[in-house]
Amino acid sequence: MAEISKGVNAGKLASNVQKRINRAQEKMMQKLGKADETKDTAFEEGVANFSKQMAEGTKLQRDLKAYLEAIKTMHECSKHLQGCLADMNESDWFGKEEMDIITEDTDVLWGDFHQKLVDSALISVDAYMAQFPEIKARIAKRERKLVDFDSARHHFASVQKSKKKDEAKIAKGLTLMEKSAPGWAQGIISAHQIAQTNLTRCQAEEELGKAQKVFEEMNYDLQEELPSLWNSRVGFYVTTFQSIARLEEEFHRELGKLNHNLCDSMTKLAEQRQTKNATSKATEKSEVAANHNVTAEAGSDMTKPASKTHADTSVTNGGSNVEPPPEVMYKVKVIHDYAATDGDELDLKAGDIVLVMPFVSPDEQDEGWLLGVKETHWLQNKDFTAKGVFPENFTKRL
Repeated sequence: MAEISKGVNAGKLASNVQKRINRAQEKMMQKLGKADETKDTAFEEGVANFSKQMAEGTKLQRDLKAYLEAIKTMHECSKHLQGCLADMNESDWFGKEEMDIITEDTDVLWGDFHQKLVDSALISVDAYMAQFPEIKARIAKRERKLVDFDSARHHFASVQKSKKKDEAKIAKGLTLMEKSAPGWAQGIISAHQIAQTNLTRCQAEEELGKAQKVFEEMNYDLQEELPSLWNSRVGFYVTTFQSIARLEEEFHRELGKLNHNLCDSMTKLAEQRQTKNATSKATEKSEVAANHNVTAEAGSDMTKPASKTHADTSVTNGGSNVEPPPEVMYKVKVIHDYAATDGDELDLKAGDIVLVMPFVSPDEQDEGWLLGVKETHWLQNKDFTAKGVFPENFTKRL
């Protein structure tokens, strides 16, 4: 059995080699113009469209995969960035728990976006491209079978031509050798020649029929499939890019919501820190003012003569007799120097008269602090552009 199998394989191999030789010879003869070639303009146009469609699909498949790789990279970068922010967000800061939730939701959103693109776009593109290699192979096989058909057609034509020559030769008469043979032998020779010619012709005709049938079956199927495949590209492109666009729209909408929440959280965190800083600053100012007041009172008691009383230090005239504007609630007199430590504070000297005004919002007033403008400034300019805050315990109400 092994010897038979080996013999069959060897015979098939020899047959395939002979086919390749015959095709190469046929193509050479066609290129040299010594043999005609079967042409099909419509089919050639279909093959050109097929090649273009396959090239476009290959580029789409490659670029989509690159896009998905970029999304994976962006996902990782986003995860690192969100993780960095979450790590820096200290436990006593505003929105610590909210930040952790935003970080987790953002990570899930990126992963979901990537997977949906794979499921709805990449798998579809891969399935679309999977049909091209098989059709390409059939086009190449159809090309080989066309060469076989042309070769068989030319061989049959050659046999037909030889038959006519043999018939003409027989009709012309026998050769001297044939004439020297007995009569009955002459008939056998002629019959043999005719039979041999007919056998060759039948074989060539049979080969032509087989080659033609194989070629036409393949040609017919491809003639039907190529235009259909070419027309299918529009619907495929529409479906693919609509799917990608919808997924991107949904992804960016949800990511926008998370970013909005993140921005709000950061704003509230900043407000929290400003409130803490303001409270701390007010406390420091109150402590400084209290220290100044205690020091000044102690120094005043030590330097004044024993005969002086507390009444000797009071103000009786209250500064200018000019009626203050309605914005002013009352006047105070500075009893101790105060050096401003911030841009929104008044720099005061003992004896200055200050017109006290209300704060625009009660929330702006720190405990132990007043808002006002020096009376001298108002008398000269009649405006409140130089107003500022000052410690209440450095003054005395008039």
